[in-house]
Amino acid sequence: MKVRLTDVANKAGFSVSTISRALRGEGRISEENRKKIFATAHELGYPLPSGNREFPDDFPTYIALIFQFRSGEFYSSLFDGFEKAAENKAVKIGLFSINEQLDTVPSVIEQVRLMGFKAAVLFAPGLSEQHYQYILHTTQQDFPIISCSNINETVLDTVTFDAYQGATLVAKHFHNQGFKKLGIIEGPIEMPESRFRTNGFLDYLTHIGEGTLCWRFRGDYSTDSGISAFEDFLSTNEKPEAIFSANDAMAVGFIEAAKRNGIEIPDDVAISGYDNLPICESHFPSITSVDTNYIRLAENAIDYLLTKLEKPSVHQGIVSMVPVSLKVRGSTQNMKK
Repeated sequence: MKVRLTDVANKAGFSVSTISRALRGEGRISEENRKKIFATAHELGYPLPSGNREFPDDFPTYIALIFQFRSGEFYSSLFDGFEKAAENKAVKIGLFSINEQLDTVPSVIEQVRLMGFKAAVLFAPGLSEQHYQYILHTTQQDFPIISCSNINETVLDTVTFDAYQGATLVAKHFHNQGFKKLGIIEGPIEMPESRFRTNGFLDYLTHIGEGTLCWRFRGDYSTDSGISAFEDFLSTNEKPEAIFSANDAMAVGFIEAAKRNGIEIPDDVAISGYDNLPICESHFPSITSVDTNYIRLAENAIDYLLTKLEKPSVHQGIVSMVPVSLKVRGSTQNMKK
């Protein structure tokens, strides 16, 4: 529903005429009241006029998070990281979900700019290189954007996790544990970070580790595909001793299906996930997983945007990789050798 001036007036406790003058930068209105009016307009999503408008002194910097949002622990953990980072960096954030409407991203960017947001973080794994090129050429140069998604050919400057490194950490852990027969539950092939995770795992096996890949299954990052992976695992003749799941949801699905069928984790088969979501620690057995520090990712992204606001510059397709680590837990410990 469209937000009207009367909505802002009712929320802020001022007359419509006072709200209108404040937003236009006219009239004799105290800085305290102007700040309250602007903050209320931001909160309700009222489109603020752009151009030469002057914001009140010490008015906070608002950054839009434009996410291809899904339900589940991954996105809630990602948003929680940005919320904590924003508090650390003394900025304000707003979340905008684009869901499947990827072609509308440029118009969403323009809308949040007109609402008074100063910059945006874009996390939309489904965007193609062509989408990014269009965003690059249609966004105002004084409105900095940073992407947090991996793509094959980087267009926008990007801050993201080192997906390749995380997968090699899992392969190295399996190597140190003495496992020879290994398996992998891969993510969607159309998603670059999924391919990077697969490549990191397989490259370590090929060039460094002594194990061999005897089983692989293509999943879609859902718990249900983890269950399907287990069903495929049961039907294979040569079963792996340890499995790398390209995300935690598929690992959880596999483990739950295994438990229902009398397969012990980790005694019969070990498994590691990726993303270190809260369920990894609370699940039984607890799940080994690649730890992605969402607060650090968000702080790096916000620092980039604040620097761009002070000194605007063109995108160079620079990729900044945030290091990851491996949290070893029960799902890969105390195994039979």
